[in-house]
Amino acid sequence: MTDTQTTTRFEIVNPFDERVTPVLEDLVREYHDRYGDLGGHDSREEVYGGPKDQFTEAARGAFLVLFDANTPLAAGAVRAYDGDISEFKKIWSNPEHRGERLATRLLAQLEEEARRLGYRQVFLTTGPRQPEADRLYQRNGYTAHFDPDAFTVHPYTKALVEGEDASQLPARAVRDLVDFGELIARKH
Repeated sequence: MTDTQTTTRFEIVNPFDERVTPVLEDLVREYHDRYGDLGGHDSREEVYGGPKDQFTEAARGAFLVLFDANTPLAAGAVRAYDGDISEFKKIWSNPEHRGERLATRLLAQLEEEARRLGYRQVFLTTGPRQPEADRLYQRNGYTAHFDPDAFTVHPYTKALVEGEDASQLPARAVRDLVDFGELIARKH
């Protein structure tokens, strides 16, 4: 194991940068392995779908990658969600480097980038078959908003600005999650 703290750099990249392709393809594989048994789940659409500019500064977003030379070690994106609330997406760490706290470093960098873009809170979700993601968010001060015994999406919130109250889900998230929960219940 090398000292990745001293040999790495964060870079904001275009999500279509060829250096990001292995990250996105690994996310497709990971989501398929974990959720491919749910009827109609499309891992490729989940990873590659959505507006093409959602992770660009023009859309108040960014796609961050932690590189060691040109090898991606961790990646994630921030995008506009609702007003001054951002959403984090595509959070990934290189399977060969898991356990090195790279995702924690990435999360801190995403939070900093979201603040720079003017957001006051963050909203994110993970799935019920990703307990390591739940541990990451809980360890880093995110508030969970789900029943741990239910097979449903796991939403989290966190204030990015001191004094901001992020203890409740944003109204849009409540609507989105009800729709998503009904879809998952039909497929599970």
